[in-house]
Amino acid sequence: MTLGRLAGLAGWLAVGGGCLAAAAYLGLLPGGGHAPPPAPPAAARPPEPIAVTVTPATPRAIERRVRTVGTLFGFEEIEISPQVDGNVRRVLHDVGDVVAPGTALLEIDDADFQLAVREHARALELELSRLGLTAAPGPAFDLTRLPSVARARLVEQNAATTLERFKGLADRSVITKDDYDKAVLNLETARLDTQQRLLEAEQTLAAVRHRQAVLETAEKRLRDTKITAPAITARTPPGVVPGGEQAPQPTAAPELSYTIAERFVSEGEIVRAAPPTTLFRLVVDSVLKLKAAIPERYASQVRPGQPVDLAVESLPGRRIVGRVSRVNPTVDTASRTFEVEVWVPNEERLLKPGSFATASILVGADADAVTVPEEAVVRYAGVTKVFTVVDGTAAVMPVELGQRLDVAADSGATRRWVEVSGGIAAGAAVVTTGHSQLSQGAPVRVRDARQGSTEAEVREARRPDEAVVEGAR
Repeated sequence: MTLGRLAGLAGWLAVGGGCLAAAAYLGLLPGGGHAPPPAPPAAARPPEPIAVTVTPATPRAIERRVRTVGTLFGFEEIEISPQVDGNVRRVLHDVGDVVAPGTALLEIDDADFQLAVREHARALELELSRLGLTAAPGPAFDLTRLPSVARARLVEQNAATTLERFKGLADRSVITKDDYDKAVLNLETARLDTQQRLLEAEQTLAAVRHRQAVLETAEKRLRDTKITAPAITARTPPGVVPGGEQAPQPTAAPELSYTIAERFVSEGEIVRAAPPTTLFRLVVDSVLKLKAAIPERYASQVRPGQPVDLAVESLPGRRIVGRVSRVNPTVDTASRTFEVEVWVPNEERLLKPGSFATASILVGADADAVTVPEEAVVRYAGVTKVFTVVDGTAAVMPVELGQRLDVAADSGATRRWVEVSGGIAAGAAVVTTGHSQLSQGAPVRVRDARQGSTEAEVREARRPDEAVVEGAR
């Protein structure tokens, strides 16, 4: 094909394209004409309400408790040792026996001690015979009643009378001066003899009292061969009088008794007083003491007299009630805790000293604490909150959590409720389902299917509370 022909074909194509364009513009071709203008934008639609279920915040009685753990100890724990040396003749009680104060536990061979008592008794009789007595005199004994002293005083009185008579005779020169001087000398000698008799009587009386003390010591050592349970005089846990003052009173407790926890010797064994040989370990277990550590932050809340609920593994499900008896006034700088002592009655002796126990100390109560179901609480980014429904919209309410409760429903099931504080009023409708789509001000729709149950929950909340405290803040 020549270049002239190609140029002519291109010209014809250009003319044909222009004709087609003009026909389309004039509407001569199908679908031709001007394009229709764009439709105006539709109006913005309001968001759909979010379906939620709600439950009213309910006031309930809440107990404020401090929980801790500790160890049970005997009200008194005593190790018995002998006060004399000797052979064990009889062991009268063994481990597990309950013994009252004054009960004989063990006997040491007392033959040598009986001989010592008789020996010192004879020595006392010898000293008493020198005074002409048959029994040891009391502290107010008059020495002038002794025969030797009375005789010396009579001689002294006679010498004094003789001298007085000789003095009158000497004044009239009836007797010689030598006779008068002899009378004076006799009086002085009688006085010295009286003093000597008094000194000898005092020495003899002192010897009597010494022999009596030695005899009493020998008799005590003889009594010490019988080992007995000591008396119990214990300071009972303090009561709380009006005004919060403590009124501890030291009182004898004859109703308390011991239980033998350990026996360390057998019959025929030699025991010694120094160094002491341990014979028994006695425990007063009809009353126990729980010693436990409490965090420092509760120092202003725990006081003597507060009731305590205890639990031990050996008695599952059994409620044990005690009372705070002592509170240590100092805080341990290492653990930042202070020690409390709880008095625990144990008349049946079901609790054992040395056992581990958990304790819950009642420090206060709130009759109208606001609670919500646990599923209503939302935690996000370190913030704890609940959603409430106000005029058909969701409102965010930051809260602080307190006690957790297990509430028994009419159906027999239990539901977990949580104490909240931070502006939630009793009766406020809190959201229990549908939180994931909620935000502040979002429209909500309370599900009709839950309305009946919500009203039932309101009626249930008005019944006497059956909540059981489970945990602390």
